[in-house]
Amino acid sequence: MSTPKFQIERLLLALVLLLPPAALAGPENVRSGHIYYSDDFVIEGLVRDIAAEKNYEEVYQFFRYYEAIYDEAKRIVTFREYVRGELTLTEEYHYTSEGALRERIVKRAGKPDEVTPASPATD
Repeated sequence: MSTPKFQIERLLLALVLLLPPAALAGPENVRSGHIYYSDDFVIEGLVRDIAAEKNYEEVYQFFRYYEAIYDEAKRIVTFREYVRGELTLTEEYHYTSEGALRERIVKRAGKPDEVTPASPATD
């Protein structure tokens, strides 16, 4: 007969093996200024980043897909959302000289830009 602790450990192991792994953020190898695509995204604080990288031909077939552009420091600087091939949202990220997020600018067609300054709690 197994102990309750052993049963809990077995249950946790089974859950880990059955649950899908979390989507990884961003591409593995980043080149500054290069455009990367995905059909999913992740959010960390104020910054959206693409999930597992896919090529353009893979994502274009989806109703909604995303693109990201990174800087030399491998930080995301532009995030775009497309619906049915049309650009619906652009987010630009600006950083301080120390590398911390300074602000996020959200642009939507026909609407004023939304500027959100980063605070220590949001970056």
